[in-house]
Amino acid sequence: MASVRSLFATLGIASAAFGAAPAADLLITGAKPDQLFVIDAATRTVRAEHHVAGAGGQIFTILVSPDERVAYLLVDRMERIVGIDIASGKEVFRAELSTPGERVKDFFAMTLTPDGKELVAYELPTKLEPSEYVVEEPRFAVFRTNAGLSAKPVRSFPAPRRVHMLLARPSGQSFYALGFDLYEYDLKTGKLLGTRGIQKWALADHSQPDMLAFWPVTEPTGVFTSPVYSEMKQGGESAAMTALMSLNLKSGALSYVDFEPLSALIFSTVLSPDKKHAYGVYTTLTSIDVDAHRLEKRVPLDHTFYAVNVASDGREIYLGGTNCDVGFYDALSLQKKAILKLPGCSDQTLSTLRVIHGK
Repeated sequence: MASVRSLFATLGIASAAFGAAPAADLLITGAKPDQLFVIDAATRTVRAEHHVAGAGGQIFTILVSPDERVAYLLVDRMERIVGIDIASGKEVFRAELSTPGERVKDFFAMTLTPDGKELVAYELPTKLEPSEYVVEEPRFAVFRTNAGLSAKPVRSFPAPRRVHMLLARPSGQSFYALGFDLYEYDLKTGKLLGTRGIQKWALADHSQPDMLAFWPVTEPTGVFTSPVYSEMKQGGESAAMTALMSLNLKSGALSYVDFEPLSALIFSTVLSPDKKHAYGVYTTLTSIDVDAHRLEKRVPLDHTFYAVNVASDGREIYLGGTNCDVGFYDALSLQKKAILKLPGCSDQTLSTLRVIHGK
């Protein structure tokens, strides 16, 4: 126990179990070609830089285990999932999705169960025949996270096409799959429990909506949010609108609320700890009043950012996901406080930006 305590203290990851004081936020991000960074948000410094063997040039989706000790990464052209010990950089889990006779891609979508014991991946398999490729049906594959470096699925079941995100429900009994619609599946049996509209949302006077959501960020609220776009028709006229989609993972509540004409916000959003504000990024940083359904403030950014997250105390906004910049912005004024350049100016591309909260 002492060795574990000292190891995590070195990284600044405090644990209530050890009676330690609350720790500052740590940010987890990935960058080309194989780097996993641990960043101290308080000091704006890189606390650890790990090289991920076999990353294949890029790190895509990042999940963090419930105990905040392991980061699970989608790598190697979306054909491998690895678990990296955040403190040491040691690889502790590996699932090779493809085999010599079958090429399998996981298009961004994977999730961990709330107890951290299982990982669910969305698999798009193609059989490699001698003279042709045969496209097979999509499936969900479930892995045990204690399976080590040769993890194989313990069960699998059919999945719909066009899924790009998985989100586990806090009960541990089911998970959501987001795609053209919102599906819920029983984790043990694979039974489809329900389907609700995303592209088939039932809002009067709105066209079929569109969304681009590859960043499965629900910290710190347990609510996933994303901008959604549609055309609203009123009085013979039409206007392109941006709505905020909100999905409460615990209650299952799903909502879409227009807040501005389509103009600037394209990619990811995150909800503040008090659930009163949502922050979104693209070429600008946007603040949305969730209760009043209106744009609060918008400031230009130095360049495009894809990924956004928020401090556990709600005071700062963290930006990443492109270039080698990690941005720190004031949540109230939206003014830039600091920019951290990653070592070697490594490009984060589409990597998820995660926050480990102080205990």
